[in-house]
Amino acid sequence: MTLLRAALRPFGTSIFSTVTQLAIQHQAINLAQGFPDFDPPPELLAAAHEAIKAGHHQYPPSTGVPALRQAVAAHAARRGLGYDPDTEVTVTVGATEAIVCTIEALTEPGDEVVIIDPAYDLYAPAVAAAGCVARRVTTTFPDFRIDEDRLVAACGPRTSLIVLNTPWNPTGRVISEAELRAIGEVAERFDAYVLSDEAYEDVVFDAHRPVAATAGCRDRTVTVSSVSKTLSATGWRVGWAMAPAPLTAAIRAVHQFVTFAAPAPLQHAVGAMLAAADDAYYATLRQEYALRRDTLLAYLHKTGLEILAPEGTYFVLTRCPGDDVEYCTDLVTHAGVAAIPASVFYADRAAGRGLVRFAFCKRLETLHRAGERLVRYSGSE
Repeated sequence: MTLLRAALRPFGTSIFSTVTQLAIQHQAINLAQGFPDFDPPPELLAAAHEAIKAGHHQYPPSTGVPALRQAVAAHAARRGLGYDPDTEVTVTVGATEAIVCTIEALTEPGDEVVIIDPAYDLYAPAVAAAGCVARRVTTTFPDFRIDEDRLVAACGPRTSLIVLNTPWNPTGRVISEAELRAIGEVAERFDAYVLSDEAYEDVVFDAHRPVAATAGCRDRTVTVSSVSKTLSATGWRVGWAMAPAPLTAAIRAVHQFVTFAAPAPLQHAVGAMLAAADDAYYATLRQEYALRRDTLLAYLHKTGLEILAPEGTYFVLTRCPGDDVEYCTDLVTHAGVAAIPASVFYADRAAGRGLVRFAFCKRLETLHRAGERLVRYSGSE
């Protein structure tokens, strides 16, 4: 007998777990899963030690440590977004929990949730777990433009939520201002909320465009982010949701019964680090990731793969001539490099056939070793 709820059975095991296990099995360089192979900033680690020594070991407020909520609000203010840290910011266990709680809070069973493909593989299972129906809008390589007519066609009287991701994993795109305005108009037309996953907001190579800053979007948008990418601490699982007070109250009502609170000492450490981070910190972060991006791109250009240079995130999306699953399986087995077959980010796998995602959130020496293997594997050396 299968014990798993029927709505979740089609999703199986996460591709990230599967490919990472293959990478371990073949002792491959893991450019599949998006975790850095370097430490977070030393100031963050020092702040964590201080928080532990200070005795922050018991339950913090469910909504989040006040100093962290204030730092998150100040971080958002750098981009012109004004949020009240007491009534409009909620600290969660990573962006993942913020996304799940938002979907649970703002939908009813049977509602429809619009997802833009290719989409991070959390969204559809979270929608299914909430008893809702996912409506997919397909975009394709190499431009991945969101077509307004397709978006409208996916919406209807039961549409309660549109899920966005910008900067966009796996495409590396930053959704344009024109597209965001169109999305805001569609959301208003169908009286839907917008869930904007902006976890890569600080890993951009031009400028980030917050969805909530778009005309007409502020009052209906929940913005989600975390420390995972901004502070290179994917394992800390400290994230947040920012939204107008009525939406925040609904999210908090769910959050209190899911995890209640994120880890207390880590919240204190993140609050201290975010408060201390200045323009120089974010400029350095962008510069270092631009160097990593360019390093990997230099090797990929020698492989014969079609390449989409990213505007944001720490991923490069490419297209191989054949099947992406076969390519990635052969790559990890014979080249010793792990990548993600990006067709898994589509409901219609055929729409993403041949797409391969590489992560460059690695040390330069790691990228050079992986790049050399990729070039040898392609026969271009």
